[in-house]
Amino acid sequence: MNTPGKNPKKHKVTSRDVAERAGVSRSAVSRSFTPGAYVSEAIRKKVHLAAKELGYLPNALARSLIGGESSLVALIIGPMASPHDALVIEAVTCKLAELGKRVLLVPVPATRVADDSLLEALSYQVEAAVVFAGTVGPQAAERCTRIGTRLILFGRIVDVPDTRCIIYDNIAAAQAAGRFLLRCGHRKIAYIGTRHNAFSDRERHAGLSHVLGEAGLEIHAFEKGDYGHDSGYQAALKMLGGIDPPDAIFSSNDGMALGAIDAARTLGIRVPDDLAVIGIDNNPMGDWAAFRLTSWGIPVDDIANVIADEIMAKTASDTAAENDDSGDSTPPAARTIRLPLTLTVRDSTRRMTL
Repeated sequence: MNTPGKNPKKHKVTSRDVAERAGVSRSAVSRSFTPGAYVSEAIRKKVHLAAKELGYLPNALARSLIGGESSLVALIIGPMASPHDALVIEAVTCKLAELGKRVLLVPVPATRVADDSLLEALSYQVEAAVVFAGTVGPQAAERCTRIGTRLILFGRIVDVPDTRCIIYDNIAAAQAAGRFLLRCGHRKIAYIGTRHNAFSDRERHAGLSHVLGEAGLEIHAFEKGDYGHDSGYQAALKMLGGIDPPDAIFSSNDGMALGAIDAARTLGIRVPDDLAVIGIDNNPMGDWAAFRLTSWGIPVDDIANVIADEIMAKTASDTAAENDDSGDSTPPAARTIRLPLTLTVRDSTRRMTL
């Protein structure tokens, strides 16, 4: 008897219910929803009709696990502080869907350590895990190797065997950005980095510092943000409001670079006449008429293609096992792929001097 004022608990429709409605066995129900499995057309029609009447949907995850593969790919993600992050995740998700893969989004906690999120994903029998945020310790990475789950790190490098690391060519881009600004006549070049001490950010800072050092200069000012517009705005206000403001800002991403442009407007500083601004990502917002940001970047579809290729390729361990007759099961070293970035010059920088 149902308690007044409370909704009765709904019964979840199972394959047993479908079998009873269709008058067949549960194995016949399973075969009716399994491509290539033998079952008569008459029984298949009866099962599909019963399933439709009952509102039953087969458990795709359970069926795939029986076949040995879940078709699940975990994306370990953090807060989408930068609009570019969401664009990359969307592109990867769509690409994987085209390849018949399903995506499991697993957030990284506030500690920014991705180990727990990665281990949580492994409990869902994922085929691969792509880490977009947080740090991954060697023990968590090695566990992926042991159980045959592909581990791909985006934007960071971990020296763990059989791990794929996909990262922008940060040093080359930062060095080229520094040379570009120097050729535009700038000598007080500032840098907006991130508070998270990210691997890519450290490389960009080092690349810019190296080029300026070659010219007998140092980074003129340095502030940190959190990838978002507001933090870039606040960082630029500090730089530009001082007694010796920079004449150029190189930002670790476009989000903070856009904030820097708005900060210059607030202070009445003209871009690019008084201040040049360059970012990294080449986010579509940078092409808006209000910003016209010069930026280094790579199409998000190209990023998605590289990640998908690494997911679909045989693991390095598989290849080694096939080619090794010695019985040595030592996994190959980590593989790093650096994505080249292209400069898109817009109105936030002056013309280069010859």
